[in-house]
Amino acid sequence: MLLFQQKDDIIKEKLRQVDHDIELEKIVYDRQVDATIKEYNEHVAKVKERVIGNLLDLVMDIKPEIHHNFKMRKEITETGTYTRIVDPLHR
Repeated sequence: MLLFQQKDDIIKEKLRQVDHDIELEKIVYDRQVDATIKEYNEHVAKVKERVIGNLLDLVMDIKPEIHHNFKMRKEITETGTYTRIVDPLHR
């Protein structure tokens, strides 16, 4: 009976040690995650204005164009035919 109790105690101690090790790893991992999040937040704060400016530039730089189908339909309506001009940039 003593042998069983000793083995049981050894197993319980190992389980306690494993639980302790897991808890320590969790603490280290949580600190690493917090540090990474802090770095990301600092980077966002640093580039936020520039990114918003770039987005606004893209949104505000609108160059309205008539769709080529509308141009084609208009030409067909006016002349009865359509002359296709091949654009070398849009083959």
